[in-house]
Amino acid sequence: MNELRYERLALGHVEQVAAMHEACFPGYYLTRLGPSFLRAMYGWYVDSPQAIAYVALDADGRVVGFVAGTTRAEAYHRSLFRRRGGAMLAALAARLISSPAETLRLAWERKDLLPQALSSMLARGSSGPVEFAPGPEKGAASLVSIGVEPSQRRSGMGRRLTELFLREAGQRGCQMVTLSVREDNPGARLFYESMEWAKVSQSPQEYHGSVSITYQKRTSEEDG
Repeated sequence: MNELRYERLALGHVEQVAAMHEACFPGYYLTRLGPSFLRAMYGWYVDSPQAIAYVALDADGRVVGFVAGTTRAEAYHRSLFRRRGGAMLAALAARLISSPAETLRLAWERKDLLPQALSSMLARGSSGPVEFAPGPEKGAASLVSIGVEPSQRRSGMGRRLTELFLREAGQRGCQMVTLSVREDNPGARLFYESMEWAKVSQSPQEYHGSVSITYQKRTSEEDG
């Protein structure tokens, strides 16, 4: 296997990361929103001070893995809509033209986010992008997404990306990191459990045919 290097996510990586998301999560909700939406979303991880995001690059500089999340789980969507809402809305508008029924159905599935999206985008328009300043964080960080190219699986890359995320979250003051996994994804569940992530809750109802399981891990376990 070629030597890998790990870097912070940069703007030049976003298109490859979005494409890898599609390949790693076929049929998942965000994937069905389309590549333009994914590129807009992953752009948030480049310029938000709340973001933690890394990529794994092969010897040719190609993205073969990534991890992305936020130090402020409770403010993630608000910040995402303020910074990237316009680009995400444009992506949805373009998709609406080509697939109107499917796009409207997908938007309706997450109608719970609509009030927050509108208020966040209006706040940006009236007073600029309000954002938490960098500094010691409080509460739990959230590992939102991680993907590894199929040819690189079982290489230790996923573990290394997860460790990088945990370490930075701890350095930025977060004592805990949480993540959610679909119950019908036994491979991902086994991966996190092998790294001693603890299952803490399970969603009370199904979402796209599966319930969601929440895991957490203390960042102090990654010290040193």
